[in-house]
Amino acid sequence: MMLPRAVFFDLDNTLVHREASIDLYARRFWRDFGDAIDGGGEAHVAAVVKRCDNGGYLPTDSPFTSIKQAVSHGLKTQIVWRQAVEQDALLDHWERHNAVCTAAMPGAAEAVGFLSANGVRVGVISNGSHRTRLEKVARLPFAAAIELTVSSESAGVKKPDAAIFRVAAEALGVAPEDCWYIGDHPLNDVIGAARAGMAPVWLSGFHPWPAEMPPPSSQISMLAQLAERLV
Repeated sequence: MMLPRAVFFDLDNTLVHREASIDLYARRFWRDFGDAIDGGGEAHVAAVVKRCDNGGYLPTDSPFTSIKQAVSHGLKTQIVWRQAVEQDALLDHWERHNAVCTAAMPGAAEAVGFLSANGVRVGVISNGSHRTRLEKVARLPFAAAIELTVSSESAGVKKPDAAIFRVAAEALGVAPEDCWYIGDHPLNDVIGAARAGMAPVWLSGFHPWPAEMPPPSSQISMLAQLAERLV
């Protein structure tokens, strides 16, 4: 099989393990606020954040308009505080520290290393603010191998719109047809990339595949399997 000229990745739950990153954030949160909390420890903080974060996707019936609002509200109301704390302070803490508390997905370093060693260019396409995308990428141990990070904020359009994938391909100077895209979300990642002309690879295990959608043409259950697909 001919190698693609470029491989783009989603960020959360693809190159970044979101729940492991939340565990890192909970450790930081407990260090900063633990003295004001009536027990529970960082494990309880992590459980609250994971419940409110919902894998990075707000439920359709959520009263909130952003993950940061949902998380800060949960930290305010689902933790027993011994000292008063304002929700704005919790929101500010999340904005300051969640992106830098980043844990790489198992196998990500090996997958990116394989691509770089074989002359395949590597980029990221991710919904969210450009600042937090860059901060997360910078914390990855293989950040130097990532040539381009395109966020929905920088592109002015979000996945699954095909335009964001085309923007990224054009920025690297490659045709979408010469690119692969790896992501965990069936609609945002797989269908979106396919509509743009890229070859999508679904990373299973985080979102169920919708029964009404045709099965994915290519899928892996861990990033270590990516090299096998390419060779």
